[in-house]
Amino acid sequence: MMSTATMILQDLGISEQGALRSFALLNASQKLAEFKQECVAFQSKYRTTFSAFEKKIKAQPEENFGEEEDFMAWKFAEEGVAYWREKVERLKLEA
Repeated sequence: MMSTATMILQDLGISEQGALRSFALLNASQKLAEFKQECVAFQSKYRTTFSAFEKKIKAQPEENFGEEEDFMAWKFAEEGVAYWREKVERLKLEA
């Protein structure tokens, strides 16, 4: 017995693999957008790029815990952008 979802995909001319790829691309693109938004928020807050902020943090003689915390969160967001950008690009190539 065929599921309703499978029948709908069949009616639309979309394979289950194609639907899975589209779903993955949609979700990966959403994650990428979320991490990009977080990076933009930090760029706006500190009025600088991540690399310039990183240099500032590493050059400070004393720790500023608020900035250190933001640095770690920003670094995670930058890594998230790189990770999800690569996944989105790979999914687009598989089309």
